[in-house]
Amino acid sequence: MASDSPKPAVPTALPPAPAEALASARQVEELADRLSECADSIHERVMRDIRRHQGGPVPEWEQTAARALLEAELELRQRANRLYADAATCIVSSLGRPQAQLVELTADAAGKIRHISRIGDGITLVARLLGLAAAAASGEAGMILVAIDRLKVQLDVVTTPVPPATA
Repeated sequence: MASDSPKPAVPTALPPAPAEALASARQVEELADRLSECADSIHERVMRDIRRHQGGPVPEWEQTAARALLEAELELRQRANRLYADAATCIVSSLGRPQAQLVELTADAAGKIRHISRIGDGITLVARLLGLAAAAASGEAGMILVAIDRLKVQLDVVTTPVPPATA
């Protein structure tokens, strides 16, 4: 004999996944915020290095590195501003990476810029951030994923201690 009582509904919806990176205008704006924070870190770092000389002469090589970093800071700010302005057109439908990972990477970069010991690592790290900003502005998932991977690799390089010189 069949039962006339309805069967309980089985939930078919999956639990919410982490928000995919750059899937909304707000997330693109969040990336722009983080890139602006990285630009702030670059500026703080350069100014701290300059102040370290207490008004005395700054070696030419250090002046050259400071100029390069300040130019990169300006470019990073310009790219972040473009992302703010074009946030709606920079949305990527399926990046396959969580937004939290992107936020964490850029926050890590900002922190490392402040404390980096080798200026060359800082310049390369900033170049990777610029690449991420350009890729995000393109809205092309492939370019963004490559830029994220390159940023991750550079962050790993920066955290690797410099081996001691052998005598």
